[in-house]
Amino acid sequence: MRRSEPIAGLGGVALIVAALLHWGEDMGAVQAVVLIGFGLLFLAVPVVALATSGPSKAVGTAVLASAFGWVPLLIGLVQLVFGDGGWVTPLAALVGWVGSWLSLRDESTPGATTPDVPRRPAPDVV
Repeated sequence: MRRSEPIAGLGGVALIVAALLHWGEDMGAVQAVVLIGFGLLFLAVPVVALATSGPSKAVGTAVLASAFGWVPLLIGLVQLVFGDGGWVTPLAALVGWVGSWLSLRDESTPGATTPDVPRRPAPDVV
């Protein structure tokens, strides 16, 4: 696992908890479900990195999380400015978004295995 992937997972857990705590108080059900969905996406970044052997699926999950991570941040900021929302939701969304973006900047591939390619002799030149 790369160093920034746990940051994205921490932001995802915090976003899920914030959405569950404020469900019905400050936000509607649709907004809470959307935030929980994005929290699960942020949480999937380290989980997929641990569950797979190569970097392709982990990088794909981090690309999705970093490409769409602005949506829960925007929802949290609108809720903070126009509603009764607290600062936990936008902060959790920002942590998840930045963690997934930073995991893309890290080019290490921990857990990647080299493919088993059989060696063949060189062809005879006539």
